[in-house]
Amino acid sequence: MMKRGQLSRDLGAIVLSIAAVGFGCSDDNSGSSAGASGPGGNDSGGTGGTGGAGGACFGCQTGGGNAGELALVPPSATIDVVDGVAMPVDFNATLDGVEVQPNAWVVDLSGIANTDGTGVVTASGNVGGLVTLNATYAGITATAQVTVNIKKTLNPGGFTPEEIAVLQNPTGGQDGSITWAYPYDKTVFPKGLLAPELMWNGGGAGDKYFVKLVGPFTEFNVFTTADPPARHLLDPAVWTPLTESGNGGVVDLKVNRLPVGGNAATTVIDHDWTVANGALRGTVYYWANNIGRVMRIKPDAGAPEDFLAAAGISNNCSTCHSVSANGSTLIIGGDVATSTFDLLTNTQVLSLPSVGKQVRNWAMPAISPDGSTVIENNAQLPGPPGGSDGMWNAQTGQKILGTGLDGVMLDMPAFAPDGSRIAYVDHSTLGLASYEWDPVTKAATNPVALVPAGADGQLNAICFPSVSPDGEWVVYHRGVYPNSLDTRFGPGSMYLANSATPGADIRLRNLNGDDYPFAAGDRDRLLDYEPTFAPLEAGGYAWVVFTSRRTYGNRLTGNSGSVKQLWVAAVDADPTDGVDPSHPAFRVPGQDINTLNMRGFWALDPCKELGQGCTNGSECCNQNCEEGICTEPDPGGCSETGNACMEDSDCCDSLADCVNGFCSEPPPQ
Repeated sequence: MMKRGQLSRDLGAIVLSIAAVGFGCSDDNSGSSAGASGPGGNDSGGTGGTGGAGGACFGCQTGGGNAGELALVPPSATIDVVDGVAMPVDFNATLDGVEVQPNAWVVDLSGIANTDGTGVVTASGNVGGLVTLNATYAGITATAQVTVNIKKTLNPGGFTPEEIAVLQNPTGGQDGSITWAYPYDKTVFPKGLLAPELMWNGGGAGDKYFVKLVGPFTEFNVFTTADPPARHLLDPAVWTPLTESGNGGVVDLKVNRLPVGGNAATTVIDHDWTVANGALRGTVYYWANNIGRVMRIKPDAGAPEDFLAAAGISNNCSTCHSVSANGSTLIIGGDVATSTFDLLTNTQVLSLPSVGKQVRNWAMPAISPDGSTVIENNAQLPGPPGGSDGMWNAQTGQKILGTGLDGVMLDMPAFAPDGSRIAYVDHSTLGLASYEWDPVTKAATNPVALVPAGADGQLNAICFPSVSPDGEWVVYHRGVYPNSLDTRFGPGSMYLANSATPGADIRLRNLNGDDYPFAAGDRDRLLDYEPTFAPLEAGGYAWVVFTSRRTYGNRLTGNSGSVKQLWVAAVDADPTDGVDPSHPAFRVPGQDINTLNMRGFWALDPCKELGQGCTNGSECCNQNCEEGICTEPDPGGCSETGNACMEDSDCCDSLADCVNGFCSEPPPQ
């Protein structure tokens, strides 16, 4: 896509025409230049700047005003890496049909394929995608495109060629004995995530399965067994190239089954996933409430981190937390002394007295994106927390006066990650509302009532609003008031509303799974709570982490009271009023399935100093990452994807948007 709403470009287009740079021709080869752009030159073919040494010129045609045409042969090529083996492609260059030897050969994406400098291109074999080969001869450049596909067959089940042939050509129709459990059809996955575990119910011991995954530049054929409860964890050698190849796109998943003793294979599923054109950034801080600990986990981590233990916090009630979007500050306001933590140093910088209600006053407050300012949460949650109006200094605990919230109590407030707005539930009407917010003057102005609580007793509780990275949308859950304020009781379903304009909200049916054939059926419906937007978009989507008591495949079932995990769903970056922009969710991998995990806050990681390693500018204190290192930005240059920006035009990629101060990747093409 180009800028959102514009026409898409064709990434498969092959550019073969070349322009001459700084070289001209003359009839007498005397050094005068026709059509040159050097000093004294002009565009009319008259004499001008100095030509090459001794009056020589390259690619000249007698009487012509243009240099010759450099072309690569072949003009395009495809390299199929089959089970790790591929043949390189040898490119040649011609100038007006005569073979020449370019003085430089380079590729734009050496991680996919590289050249030896003579025109021989060899695939890395790690990932697939499109590579542009550039050749330069006498100042003239030509390009060709190389498509690299990764194809691999894995046979951990040790199937015979006959069994493989049967599985690849199912004739038994749809398999009625299998119920698919996880992941969901139509899920959007980011890059950089750990591989999901495929899970299904039914079948028998010894059954044989064929798992086929086809992406834009990949094809994987896996032949395996999976005794009940049936599971197959995708090998990283499959998942990594599947998700990292190209700029994302649709992945087709097919699973076929050959029952023990059968002679015909059946079709289990034919699903589509989408891989986003980017990786999730930052860390999710959450409460493992059955052990009373605030934990944190990165989307690509294999296990959570009990980071507070390193700070000397070992009690079992470090709870009711909030985290600033920039990842600098953590507030704990549970049944211990209210505390502020500096996450850059993992040290406690403030501890308020543990006297009476003061213990809970800062339970689940709003904290500004820079970690400086707190607004108490005055909703009737267990405790109850809150009870004080206005704003507070997160570092000193002192009240800030003249903010526009003096005398005002907000329920479940939340700052927009870009610092533009505060969303909240009105303490009197219980409807959704918002303020404009000025982070410099610390002033909240222009309150707007957005969405009323409504008369439906099953949906009149609006809970835990969170604002999108661009400040334009609010996500929240609805349920029964007041039970759904606490995820132990009552139903919960996700909704989205405009953050500044009154109107109807949008039920996120895809995220909720309203119409999805859950393996557990209605057991898994109306069990979604406490959403939080990630502070940055990734791959053309905003991302929401939320608490859910739905089952996790066939690994975590049981009743809803014994299941509580964090899930993530993609939301289209530019929603349309009245249209569900959400997609089915995936469980955050690496969580402990033995803990009840809830109230995830998504924040950027503590920033890195100059010279430290990085993958994008949001990881760097100076917000600029070049070639894997935090560096000073070029003041005259554009911003690469992931680096800081002020407006869309600052981004090098014309398809990127500037969202919350960083150039975001465009959606999959």
